[in-house]
Amino acid sequence: MDMDWIRPIIVVAVPMVGFVIWLARWFGKHSEWMKGMDEFKLDTKKALAEIREDIKKILGALPRNVLAGTSPLQLTELGKDVSESVGAGDWADQAAPGLVDAVKGGSAYEVQEFCTNYMQRVYKPPAEQDQSFKKCAYEHGIKLEQVLDVCAVELRDRLLHLLGLDDAV
Repeated sequence: MDMDWIRPIIVVAVPMVGFVIWLARWFGKHSEWMKGMDEFKLDTKKALAEIREDIKKILGALPRNVLAGTSPLQLTELGKDVSESVGAGDWADQAAPGLVDAVKGGSAYEVQEFCTNYMQRVYKPPAEQDQSFKKCAYEHGIKLEQVLDVCAVELRDRLLHLLGLDDAV
């Protein structure tokens, strides 16, 4: 009996069977890997959603800004509301003439620093104005220092006007 026909079958079939078995194992491992990747994607999405919520909470807890971070300092919409609420513009119109000599010859920056220092460390508001500042801070959810910052910007603008440095604002 001639068995020469079996040799091509062994040469082709055995490697093919081995390849099919290897391929089946690879697909099994690949599907496990893909399942793991899907779980990783879901975990990542959940973690990012939590991070977003945490950031929103942190930003919500920060004090609201009354000053814009521009140069020179400007009032934000909230700052303008605060200024109107406490009458900072009218107060600055009255206070500026008495302080102009203290800043005469200074640069716009020096005037701004003077006004900030004056409002934070020197100026003692009368009782009625002090209550108005505190009420405004409470109603707007800001700190008293921020109300004083608004007054400092209003005072700076009036002093710069009196000094002829309007173009600095």
